[in-house]
Amino acid sequence: MSSLENPQEYVMQQQKILEDLSSIEHKDFETKKQYIMRLREVTRPLVEGGYYEGVKLQDLASFIQKELLSKHGISYNNSGDYYGLFQEDEKHSEKNPMSSRTREKISSPLPIEKQTGDEDIDKLKQAARSGETLPADYQFHTYLERVIDVSNETTKQAESLIRKLGGSFYFIDKFDKMFPDKKELETELRTGNSKKIKEMAELYDYYKQCEHTIESIESGIQHGKGNVMDKIDALEVILAEQRHISKQIDERSKITFLEKWNTIVAEIEIGISAIAKKLGVNKKHLTNNVRPKENPVTGNKNMHHNYISWFRAIQVTAPNGERFTFDAKDYFDKQIERGKLQIPFEPMVLKNCEL
Repeated sequence: MSSLENPQEYVMQQQKILEDLSSIEHKDFETKKQYIMRLREVTRPLVEGGYYEGVKLQDLASFIQKELLSKHGISYNNSGDYYGLFQEDEKHSEKNPMSSRTREKISSPLPIEKQTGDEDIDKLKQAARSGETLPADYQFHTYLERVIDVSNETTKQAESLIRKLGGSFYFIDKFDKMFPDKKELETELRTGNSKKIKEMAELYDYYKQCEHTIESIESGIQHGKGNVMDKIDALEVILAEQRHISKQIDERSKITFLEKWNTIVAEIEIGISAIAKKLGVNKKHLTNNVRPKENPVTGNKNMHHNYISWFRAIQVTAPNGERFTFDAKDYFDKQIERGKLQIPFEPMVLKNCEL
């Protein structure tokens, strides 16, 4: 039996979010992320209140994954990106990619087709697949752990403030619709003395507390230089830089946006197999995830096609008449991340204009 008051309100919000997610099923995970975070916010109170029998708070991430998203045919990024949307107490420790303290590398046998028959070589190949050991008292590891700790605490604080703001705005909206004339209400509260009047007075006090909560959070965010839009812009610049760096250090990201663009639009006389070999990727990855506008197998959109219109190649003509294309790979990849967040492109500075 649920101990939560009005659980149907949360269920209705939950259903609305799932409907919204279904309507944007063809979008990428980045687009769906805000909806999944909102789904977590309205589902957590139901789990904490015992609405779902046998479901504990640490099951929340898996419950939303299996019982809500999957059963409604909503695809998502089934990796660390998905579990990164949940707090520590909302997921099992082995599902938490953000904490290297609890994560253990699962070692799987070297596939037969990759075995050479040489014991030493096969052991080293296995080690390359499975190893994850850091030296004791390694300061750079400690630094990265602290980055994780700070990130987790920042996330918890921001999510807590979002919940407080959401609860306050929701109550104020309902109260304002029922009592649009506050002077009339205050007169009734001063002159009345019934039990209902006393309870209404307590709710009116709570209404004022909600107003104070919103004011306090807003003033706290506004504190310091710049208004809230300036702070949003500053964070989006940082986010664009982080995404750009993440793509650079991710060993799985073998193809840059520029290479994807060249694969699609460049007039290349060599075949797709040769292109795949040159880029060091599987041929199917190009035929499914790069060249077509959507994956022919899954139907998912290949979103980089949407960004091609942002791309600008610089055609350079040297004094001797020789023409060539300026390939500013790192610059353009970084600007693409800024463009996704609607941040203006950074100007390209030519340190030496003489060719």
